[in-house]
Amino acid sequence: MKNVYCISGLGADERIFSKLAVDGVNFIYLPWVVAQDADTVETYAAKMAATIPEPDPIILGMSFGGMLAVEIAKIMPVKKLFLISSAKTKHELGEDPGIVKFFIKYKLIPFGILKHFPNKIFYSRFGAQTEEEKKMLAGILRDTDTVFLKWAMKALLTWNNETYCDDYVQLHGTKDKIISPRYVNPDFWIDGGTHIMIYSLAGIINGIIARHL
Repeated sequence: MKNVYCISGLGADERIFSKLAVDGVNFIYLPWVVAQDADTVETYAAKMAATIPEPDPIILGMSFGGMLAVEIAKIMPVKKLFLISSAKTKHELGEDPGIVKFFIKYKLIPFGILKHFPNKIFYSRFGAQTEEEKKMLAGILRDTDTVFLKWAMKALLTWNNETYCDDYVQLHGTKDKIISPRYVNPDFWIDGGTHIMIYSLAGIINGIIARHL
């Protein structure tokens, strides 16, 4: 049995990975650790790395989790990285990254209101189309730690990474509205994939993971 350690996106939790299923693979969710105000993406990645209990791990990072995975690979040897709906470098976020633009926009609205009353714009940006997807995303939003989210947004704005390890497989959706496909250069384009394709198109994701393990 191979262990794959999963790091979710901004404020998200293990629910985003609930449809991952590959024979012979144990997907292990890594919970967020406490972030300090002074933490950067790099220093926070070191904290997350310390929670991985085995050497040369396989890490799967979704969105912000993928950026953390890239930084973890600079701290410790990794067997492989799976980067899903994410970015390897600051350049893949673009000059005006959609994920930053979206959340900065919603600073104009009390986040507590959005948490309990997600709207059509929110669902559209993340690509939630079915009632099941909307329910999953609304649940994650409702349980999001707003203090952590604010820290992560600030850290993301100062992430200036330009290097990454060789042992990675990057998957990106053609309809991702959070991290624009315009700037990303992945190994696999997922046709029609949105930012939550790891959930909505899990069958395709599972197949690619299986072929690369």
